[in-house]
Amino acid sequence: MTRAPTTLVLCALVLALPTPAAAWGLAAHRWVATRAAELVRGRCPTLVDGRPSVLPDAAVEPDTVFKRRDGRREAVRHFMNLDHYGPPPFRDLPRQRRAAEARFGWQTVEREGTLPWSGAVVARELRDEIRRGDLAAARVTAGHLAHYAADATMPLHATANHDGQLTGQRGIHRRFEATLVDGDLDEYTRRSWKVAARRAITPEGAEGALFAALEQSYARVGRVLAADRDARRGTKVGSGLYYRRLHADLVDVVAEQLGAAAVLTAALWEGACAVASGR
Repeated sequence: MTRAPTTLVLCALVLALPTPAAAWGLAAHRWVATRAAELVRGRCPTLVDGRPSVLPDAAVEPDTVFKRRDGRREAVRHFMNLDHYGPPPFRDLPRQRRAAEARFGWQTVEREGTLPWSGAVVARELRDEIRRGDLAAARVTAGHLAHYAADATMPLHATANHDGQLTGQRGIHRRFEATLVDGDLDEYTRRSWKVAARRAITPEGAEGALFAALEQSYARVGRVLAADRDARRGTKVGSGLYYRRLHADLVDVVAEQLGAAAVLTAALWEGACAVASGR
C-alpha cells in the first residue's frame, strides 16, 4: 500500500531535476551519421542504401522529437555523470545496470544518466529490425543509435559539471557544442579523418563500448574547462576573441572526438548487421 506513493514521489523528484543541454549541436550529429554511413557502406550496404537523408534526419530526433515528447525520461539517456560515482577509473560503478541500481538505488542511477545502458537497448533493437528485414525501421533506429554514440564522445556529457556550473563557467556547454563546434564544423570534420581504425561491436558489447567512450571523453573534461578559462581572460565571454582562443585550444580535441563518434557509430552498426546476418 505504501510502495506506489513512494515510487510516484521518486519519479516526480527525478522529473523535476534540471536537464543538461544536448550534446554536440544538431549539425554535428547529422555529420556523425553521414560519416558513419560512408564508413560502413562496404560492410553493411543494406543499412545505408535508400534515401540519404534518413540516417542524419533520424540522428537528431532524440534531441528534437524525443526530448520534447518525453522530457526528463529521454534526457537521462543522453549522458552519464561518471564523476558522481568517484574518481577515474570509476570502478565503484558497476557496468551492469541492475548491479548499479542495487548499489546506488534506482533514483540515483536515473538522476546521474543512463547512456551506456540505454544505447545498448537501441543497438539490440537495430539488430532485431535488421534480422527480420524491416530495413525502413532499422535505418531510423540506426540514426538514433548514432545520436547516443555521439553523445558518449562529448566530454561534457560524462561529468556532473556538464555546464560549468560547479566551476563558475556556466554556459560552457552551449558555447562549446553549438557556437564553437557547429559554427566551424567543416574545420573540425576536415581533421577528423585521423580517426580511422575500428572493429565491429556487437549489441552484446555495446554497453562496454559506450562506457569506454564516456571514460575517454571524461579524460578531456579538464582540457575543455581550462580552455574556457584561458579564452575568457581579458575579453568578454562570447566575443570573437574568446571563440578564436577556444578554437585554437580545442581544435584537435573536437576533431578527435567527432571522428571517434563516427567510428563508434560505424562499429555499432556493423556489429548489429553482422549478428543479424549470422556472420
